[in-house]
Formats: sequence, C-alpha cells, structure tokens
Amino acid sequence: MLKYNTIIFAIIVLVSCKNSVSEEFVLDLEKTRFKAMIEGNVELLDQLISDDLYYIHSNGKVDSKDTFIKGIKDGTSKYGNILIEESKTRIYGDAAIINGICTYENKKPDGSPNNLQLKYTSVYANSDGNWKFVSWQSFRMGP
Repeated sequence: MLKYNTIIFAIIVLVSCKNSVSEEFVLDLEKTRFKAMIEGNVELLDQLISDDLYYIHSNGKVDSKDTFIKGIKDGTSKYGNILIEESKTRIYGDAAIINGICTYENKKPDGSPNNLQLKYTSVYANSDGNWKFVSWQSFRMGP
C-alpha cells in the first residue's frame, strides 16, 4: 500500500509541476515578446500572442493580434529598445499578471530622443499548456 501511495504521490507531483509556472518563466516570456517587437520578428510574435489579444496603447489606441502584428510588419509600429525598470509578477492558476514600469527608447524623425516611460499591466494565460500574451494596458508617466 505504501508503494502504491508513493507512486500516486509522484504522479500528482509530476502533473502539478507540468502545469505550474514560475514568475521567472512569465517574465522571460515578456522579455522574449519585447525582443521580438524590437526586432520585428512577426513569426515569433504570432506564436507568443493569443488570437484574442486586447492591447491598449498608452495613447488609448486598441489593437487586436492582427492589427498589432500588422503594424510591426508594415513598419507603422516601430519599437526601439524596451527596458524593464520594475516588474511584479503574480500567478493565479492559468493566468499571470505583470505590473511594471518600462521605458520605450524611440527617436523622432529628426533623430532626437522620444523615450516613453510607461506603467503597464501585461497578462498571460495558459491554454492547454501554451502560455500566451492576452492583454496589455499602459499609460505614460511624467509630462
């Protein structure tokens, strides 16, 4: 009986480990997504982003997955370096929320800096073992 209980316990632990995710894993997904945005890697973005993405930019513009990726692909949305300055990741079962502060390093057409410091909320969800980016909302900090 003890051997049987040990096997059952081991199976439960393995199954729960497979479905659990760490805060570090979710933050790595976020960093990977930022890098793909900067590099214009729309193939990777397509894999990382949920089909039902709801993305609210700091200016109030709303994007779906298709419009978000299209903007990066056609060059209307260009992202310079994105620096995560603060982040707090919380996991609730199959959902993970990141609250953070980041700086988007961009340039105006004349070459002068046009950096944006944002406070944001980013949400990832697990669907059948695949963690996907599902929501973003941000606002500009400072003047």
